[in-house]
Amino acid sequence: MPRPETELLVEVGVGLPHGATVLDVGTGSGAIALALADERPDLRIHATDVSPDALAVARANARRLDLAVTFHEGDLLAGLDAASLGTPLAVLSNPPYVPDGDRPSLMPEVRDHDPALALFGGPDGLDVVRRLVPAAARAGATLLAIEIGAGQATATAALLHAAGWREVLVRDDLAGIGRVVLGRRP
Repeated sequence: MPRPETELLVEVGVGLPHGATVLDVGTGSGAIALALADERPDLRIHATDVSPDALAVARANARRLDLAVTFHEGDLLAGLDAASLGTPLAVLSNPPYVPDGDRPSLMPEVRDHDPALALFGGPDGLDVVRRLVPAAARAGATLLAIEIGAGQATATAALLHAAGWREVLVRDDLAGIGRVVLGRRP
């Protein structure tokens, strides 16, 4: 289920140059990809998920809304890169980022209904982020924007710097909490 913080990712996508390619990694229900397809029909939008069930929901949502998104089943950017998708390539992701130990403190509507695969990211919540950051760089992405949990901005920014992302910024949510880490490469 998309949260208000996810709108920050959509804002990043809305600001992309005309005709850019967007890859929504871990699309889930397709909320990010479909919002961008609705707001920016000039973008070439692709979305991935490792879960066939999630992709079935995203595809059904795309059909219901009559929006053009190309869906790919696979882990992160498996087999996808700027050469195969198009350039410039922007990777946007709302990956699982909740630390495993935070399960008991989650709101019941989240803990009891969202798939664990979409929520939990290991002991510190950054297991998927650690794999995504270098994968996006190897794929030739020129922009990477990742939604993260409260308190994860510094560690995530360090991961982007270590993987060669030059310009790294943190965007705060309305409560002033760093919720999206953005990296750019030439």
